[in-house]
Amino acid sequence: MGKNIRKLHESFQHALRGLGLCIHGERNFRVHMVAAFYVTIFALIGRASATDAAIFCICFGLTMGAELMNTAIERLCDRQASGYDGFVRNAKDIAAAGVFVCAVACAAVGVCIFIAKGVLVVAIQFLLMHLWAAMALLVTVPVALWFIFHYGRIQ
Repeated sequence: MGKNIRKLHESFQHALRGLGLCIHGERNFRVHMVAAFYVTIFALIGRASATDAAIFCICFGLTMGAELMNTAIERLCDRQASGYDGFVRNAKDIAAAGVFVCAVACAAVGVCIFIAKGVLVVAIQFLLMHLWAAMALLVTVPVALWFIFHYGRIQ
């Protein structure tokens, strides 16, 4: 039993290491993280339902999981290719297209929830009535941009 627990623990360690590698080295993954952050904030202040929140969680997991798989495919392809290889290029483009399809589908879900259900209107009304919250949210934008474009860069 102890050996199984240790292996499970090691599996989690390896998965978290992979997540850290992707956060540190992949700008597009950080874009997805920032988008998930702002969607979550607007969903909370727009009073999205628990069902809507669950749908957003599925979307976040789908898109970020696809980005993780894309990164793994790209790294394996880069490791195997010695110079330009059209087959490797196609594989990497197809993997990137998978992320794109997931992201577009999740954006469509977001539009449906935020627009059709009125969550965005409620969020904007809240921010207009509570300018301190709007200012606090605005302050996060430079931090988010730094995180996307500069975090993980080798100086």
